[in-house]
Amino acid sequence: MQGDNRTVQQLRFQQTVADDLVRKAQDGCMLAHGELYQMFSQAVLTLARGFCKNQSSAEDVVHNTFVKLIDKISTFEYRAPFGMWLRQIAVTESLMYLRKQKKHSWVSTDEYSFFETSDDAVESLPFSAQESVDFTEAQGLKRQLSDVMRDLPEHVRLILWMKEVEGYTHAEIAEMVGKTASYSKSVVARSYKLLRQKVNLREMHQDNIH
Repeated sequence: MQGDNRTVQQLRFQQTVADDLVRKAQDGCMLAHGELYQMFSQAVLTLARGFCKNQSSAEDVVHNTFVKLIDKISTFEYRAPFGMWLRQIAVTESLMYLRKQKKHSWVSTDEYSFFETSDDAVESLPFSAQESVDFTEAQGLKRQLSDVMRDLPEHVRLILWMKEVEGYTHAEIAEMVGKTASYSKSVVARSYKLLRQKVNLREMHQDNIH
């Protein structure tokens, strides 16, 4: 990810990990594995809940992530912070879990057709990326995004979560989910347009009550 615009989710993985601890874990030390689990299990669980929405599924992802950690830690080359390396494993395991459980499909259906757009049409979307930023700041949706997104179609919610909460770029999301960057941009922009409409309707309803 580019720049230093780190999300809260990213910061959860920014704990300093001593090289000696990693080396012990690479040598198969179970105590070292346990210490890494204590350091990062809550961060992985929080991330997994964002992807899976279900506590039990999120706990399965945590388990799978740390099994993968033990299997792959010998490949860690100290080129990036250990926590961010682990975070990518957690994201990959979350996506794999969703696919294996068939709780998520990237194949568009009529139900989701209003989110679809051609690559050429993305730039002309009436709700721009900057407007989405202004909207979230005005409404405080950044702090309540998981609640606001509950009614969105699953694949739409996931892309929005990866962009706004996990902080991935559209290009990174596209690579992970097998879509184009333009598709990711379209989903995020149209999602915020829908959320803005919902918030406006909610405010109108509250005004009518008063």
